[in-house]
Amino acid sequence: MSYKFYSLVLFTTIWVLAFASCDDTLAPKDFDEQQPYVQNLVVSPSEITFDPETDGQKDTTLNLNITVNGFNFGVDSVPYYSVFVGNEDFPSIQEKFPVNFSPITTFQTSIPIVTNTIDFETYTLLITPSLSGNNQNFAQAIITQTGVPINAPEILEVNNPAEVEIPNDDSQVRVRFTAKVIDQDGQNNIDRVFIEFVNEDGSVLIPDPNILYDDGINTSNTERGDLVANDSVYTIQFFINSSNTPTNRIVNYFAIDKSGLRSDTLKLPFNLVDNE
Repeated sequence: MSYKFYSLVLFTTIWVLAFASCDDTLAPKDFDEQQPYVQNLVVSPSEITFDPETDGQKDTTLNLNITVNGFNFGVDSVPYYSVFVGNEDFPSIQEKFPVNFSPITTFQTSIPIVTNTIDFETYTLLITPSLSGNNQNFAQAIITQTGVPINAPEILEVNNPAEVEIPNDDSQVRVRFTAKVIDQDGQNNIDRVFIEFVNEDGSVLIPDPNILYDDGINTSNTERGDLVANDSVYTIQFFINSSNTPTNRIVNYFAIDKSGLRSDTLKLPFNLVDNE
């Protein structure tokens, strides 16, 4: 469960929120059924994805359609909605819902958000019965926006040993291959990071290519040898034993994003030699 600090009353009173999904919002632990409260927040669309072909690159306005159930609201009393963009501490948008009364009141509205189709963004939508800082009966949703990628991934650094001695006993040598990769359109836009081994005759070693990971899973019996999750350093590992033979190869490193844009290819030598 994630937490967000934000300010609503004259941007001075700080509250703590619990995460809630778009269609199944959660009440806080000290939920008070005697006071006005909101539940069952539904946001449409809950995810926004711009298409390179149909949307292109342009300024545009999103419309978030909001529906939430309100309880214990008096006459002329309505909840507020606040929209936080990215990691901002103060809402970019803050307004009241239109008045609508029934035994179980359903509040509805549409929120316009100005953006660009190339932007990758996260919107946190907060619904509160009032702007009082001690109000805890809120509902929350997080909406993600995937923009049109315009930047290919960039490989900043690659590493592997240039030479490894083949063991002449029953031992094995762990060899890691790592690549530091970033994407200016957002790290979550990176699809995969690869290496391939090219033999001296120009042929490529099968399987081709091999996938690097940034998951922090470091095991001794798989290709996963990543040390720190989500640090933009992607890793694959192999184990050299006495069954390997001396070879001279080049390692090609490259990355592809979710729109198919490909990074430059970085190359390093990787040679296996006899243990003399």
